[in-house]
Amino acid sequence: MKLHGMRHLRVLFPKIKSRYDERHSGSTLFCKQGFYKDCAVLKLQKASWTNDSIDQVQNKSGIFFSIWVNDSAASEGRVNYNIHALKLRKLEGYSIASRDFARDFRNSFACECDAWPNVCVDYGPLTLMQGWNKIDLKHFEEDVLVLLERFKDLSPLIDRLLESRRNFSSLRLPAALP
Repeated sequence: MKLHGMRHLRVLFPKIKSRYDERHSGSTLFCKQGFYKDCAVLKLQKASWTNDSIDQVQNKSGIFFSIWVNDSAASEGRVNYNIHALKLRKLEGYSIASRDFARDFRNSFACECDAWPNVCVDYGPLTLMQGWNKIDLKHFEEDVLVLLERFKDLSPLIDRLLESRRNFSSLRLPAALP
């Protein structure tokens, strides 16, 4: 795929975001679109999964699903995707050991792997899983939407893993009545 293909793909990312948002208005899973390190990026994330503003594309903490393409990936005919888990030990309201969270995610994800193209989980605790999909320009928007939908269906697993690590001692309880 030539460089003009990368430009064409970048133009499609806002359209894909808009289509996803139309299908899922009112969802707690936010779709973000932008650029990061020379990559066109789409992300799905819940506000409860990060300490960062849900409006910013770049994350300093939390869990998110991302789909991205850069010139190198486009030239190879690939769009990449992954789930990142950044600085989980600092995630407010939770007590999380990143390695344990990654292990538990991967154990639960094992039965889902076949549904994800070219996926791998052999990474450190920051990348829970990563894969790529072949770019077919005729079906690119639909292919990316399918990945977003797959993650939407997978997101309750992340909620369960986080809930099991909720730090209830950090919650403020109302003052006792006299």
